[in-house]
Amino acid sequence: MHEFLSPRTIALSVVLIALTTGALLLLSSRQNDDQRSLITWGIANIMGGVGAAMVSLRGFMPELFTVVIGNALIVLSYSLNAKGTLDFCRRKVPWGWVMAPAGVWLALSLWPAFVTSVEWRLIVNSGIIAAASFTAAWALATLKDEHLVTRRPAAFWLAAHGCVFTVRMLPPLFSTVPATNEINAPPLVTLIMMESLVHVTLISFLQLSLIKDRAEERYRRAAETDVLTGQPNRRAFMATAERLVQESDHWPACMLVIDVDRFKAINDTVGHAGGDAVLVKVAETIRAHLRPTDTFGRLGGEEFAALLPNTTLQTAAVIAEGLRARIASLDICASGEMVHVSISIGVSVIAGGKPDLDHLIDRADACLYEAKRTGRNRVVAREDGIRLAG
Repeated sequence: MHEFLSPRTIALSVVLIALTTGALLLLSSRQNDDQRSLITWGIANIMGGVGAAMVSLRGFMPELFTVVIGNALIVLSYSLNAKGTLDFCRRKVPWGWVMAPAGVWLALSLWPAFVTSVEWRLIVNSGIIAAASFTAAWALATLKDEHLVTRRPAAFWLAAHGCVFTVRMLPPLFSTVPATNEINAPPLVTLIMMESLVHVTLISFLQLSLIKDRAEERYRRAAETDVLTGQPNRRAFMATAERLVQESDHWPACMLVIDVDRFKAINDTVGHAGGDAVLVKVAETIRAHLRPTDTFGRLGGEEFAALLPNTTLQTAAVIAEGLRARIASLDICASGEMVHVSISIGVSVIAGGKPDLDHLIDRADACLYEAKRTGRNRVVAREDGIRLAG
């Protein structure tokens, strides 16, 4: 049992797992050409494995390789791992910053007092590893624009790993570490080496999971996004609206059904490409006019819808009227021609009772039909058949 947990056995395990996971990450990058982070992570693991192998051979190789170059490779591997994570989070980092920690280590190694001091080597090595781990954890923790299931566990683990190496800095500050040819193995050091073994395995798994999560997020967004306007499509809008309508803390809620007036005539005048340009501009204007809490999407053709939570019918009518006026004031360039566009809007409300999204849309559709029938370019809002605005 003692031999199984001996420092050299653990170190050998770290080397084998680092090299294996590095190769796995590089192989995965061939199937994910757009995720360059996999290449950086893979190279980092292989470099760290080589560095760990050199350090574990202390006593069998010159200290230039075991102490200086081996540790420089380990330090550089952590910097590369952090760069891969920052790249994954779309945060650019100059290569100078990536190479700097290894450069600092090599520069300090020119100082004989540093090379002969086990305490200072442990402090500097641990400090660099902790800083790289905390940086990667911060990048993942602040990545807010994607729903990635693995993001928080990965950030937590990297932060925990950084804490372990912060703790590793403390013993050399208060006690002398013997400089022997055998890897020093008091209980704390053995535990830290075991944690490193777990870290290499777990972080590689989490990195692969992050790539998988991003791919799934892209597929989900593609399935829920209208190709032309870039806004949520009918499926995405209905799913979000259904959830909001079912939750009473969002009541009263109002539905706006919006239709571009005489869109067929626009298509006939400027062609389908011009008509598409009109729809894109109208969609952008609607989204800009609505509040961040409002749900918006394209139902199909020239028809859009918006659900306004925690909004009375009177307030929704005011918002809709402002939107109508805003669209009417637009000058849209479509196929080289200036096009003036108007919209008609129907508004309905749910304030209680049994929520029914389809019924809410049908009532807004009925109001939209009246707006079209009575001249277009207007808003009709109704509650229980009583006209409130127009």
